Amino acid sequence: MTHFLNHYTLKYTPLSPIHIGTDESYEPGNYVIDDEAGALYSFDSQAALAGLSDSNRQQLLSIVNGKPDDTMLTKVQSFFHNHREKLLAFAKPPVPTAGGIKSLYRKRIGQTSQHEGQGRRVINKLEIDRTFYNPVDGLPLLPGSSIKGAIRTALLDDINDNKPLIDRKQSNQKLQESLFEGKFHTDPMRLISVGDAGWQGKADKPACQVQFAVNRKRKPVIKNGKLLQSQAEASNLYQLLECVAPHHYQCFTGSLTLLDTQSVSQDQRKLPKPHLHWTAQDIAKACNDFYMGLFWKELNGMKERDYLQADWVKQIEQLMDKGLSQRLHNGEAFLLRVGRHSGAEALTLNNVRNIKIMQGRGERPKWEKQPKTWWLAADDIGNRNNLLPFGWLLVEIDPKTPDSQLQNWLEQGNQDLIDWMRRQSVKQNELKQQAELRQQHEKEKQLAEQQRAEEMRLQQEAEQQRLATLSPIDRDVEEFLKPFQQQEHDTRLLQALESGRWQGEDAKRIAQKIKKLMVDAGKWLPDFEGTNKQKVKLKQRSLKVLSYLQD
Repeated sequence: MTHFLNHYTLKYTPLSPIHIGTDESYEPGNYVIDDEAGALYSFDSQAALAGLSDSNRQQLLSIVNGKPDDTMLTKVQSFFHNHREKLLAFAKPPVPTAGGIKSLYRKRIGQTSQHEGQGRRVINKLEIDRTFYNPVDGLPLLPGSSIKGAIRTALLDDINDNKPLIDRKQSNQKLQESLFEGKFHTDPMRLISVGDAGWQGKADKPACQVQFAVNRKRKPVIKNGKLLQSQAEASNLYQLLECVAPHHYQCFTGSLTLLDTQSVSQDQRKLPKPHLHWTAQDIAKACNDFYMGLFWKELNGMKERDYLQADWVKQIEQLMDKGLSQRLHNGEAFLLRVGRHSGAEALTLNNVRNIKIMQGRGERPKWEKQPKTWWLAADDIGNRNNLLPFGWLLVEIDPKTPDSQLQNWLEQGNQDLIDWMRRQSVKQNELKQQAELRQQHEKEKQLAEQQRAEEMRLQQEAEQQRLATLSPIDRDVEEFLKPFQQQEHDTRLLQALESGRWQGEDAKRIAQKIKKLMVDAGKWLPDFEGTNKQKVKLKQRSLKVLSYLQD
């Protein structure tokens, strides 16, 4: 029975590293690498503020408030690297990095890579391109548009059926309109809806890894007795990419919806052609016809150059021999090539492709039937073996039972990754506990300082209120005596009195105050008759005070 809408659940399993660009990257201002563990920890501004102490934050603030130039950027890089232990606690789950990346980071972080003309500095920016991800949970995502684009290429190639391009000037858009017999609203791909595929992989292993993308020649070229490198390899060009790791079985789940408009009573001229309504099996067959050919051609070519990881090749070939090829043939699953470095052949039609090949500086580009190089995933820049191709993805349609052989290969051979993830989790939790304890101490210290400040404010307020109740002369006496010790007050007041600071009734009031101070201190001796010199002096002072009181 034909339905207007036909829904399918698609389960995706990466067979090799996949990077689908987002125009976002990790930068040294929002990530650090724990070079001991080989782990990238990314963090946002809130995590940075939470992880750093008050003094650290002040130090960072003084750096970013400086002149916004390369020197400031290198200082920021160094600052985060030097304080990475504090940032790990509040960072996102770690991403393992290839062995060469941690040594590259350690060597270059906060350093100037080179100096160009006129002394201009070129700093190591160390960006790592992120793969497409869900902004809610930070986990990788396969966008439906990427999947649909790959399916579109396979369907176009199926219709074209290896026919060459008759008019070499025909544009890509015109060719597609011709093969699909329609434009925009009559494009048959409007009948196919592919949903974004969310991450369903197990949490005990990292979803992604950071690797180098390196360029290698497809065919050996000997010149003057030397094996030539590709231009990118000779120029030491590489990329740092976050990739979905091929360690999870059915780690993405998405949907496929096919719209059948043949039962719709509408002007058929406004709908895609009836013979361009595909079933899920039609799509699977077209994809397998197109991508399986590319897969084996590429695999054999890379094997000839000894580029690939031997164990990966062995496992893939065994899987195909032991049942996966039959499942692909039956239309239960299909192969796709998606993301960056899928290769120009995966984006163009057989017998139609005309690929631009860049030449050396100053030379005009050439156009060839196939590229001259591959981009491969590597653990280090200089590696020429143990590499992996990018972008191979297995898609299962409404799978009822798991492919145990594929699952065993992907999930039973990476205990080291599970152990690594567990160690990082323990470390991150311990650092978080330490950081929270430090935060608690800082909070208590801050609260105590606030309390002291409040007490000081209240004391000052009370003092001001007390001074307001005093007479002008009493306030004058308070101000006069502030610099002196309590035991000096009678002597200092008497000296000031004798100097004429106060006159008339004010002088009497001061004399009374001096008398009281001397009485309280046992110094009031106006009637002393002995010869003790100290007491004689006190008698003389007492009499001076009395003279003011008698006037």
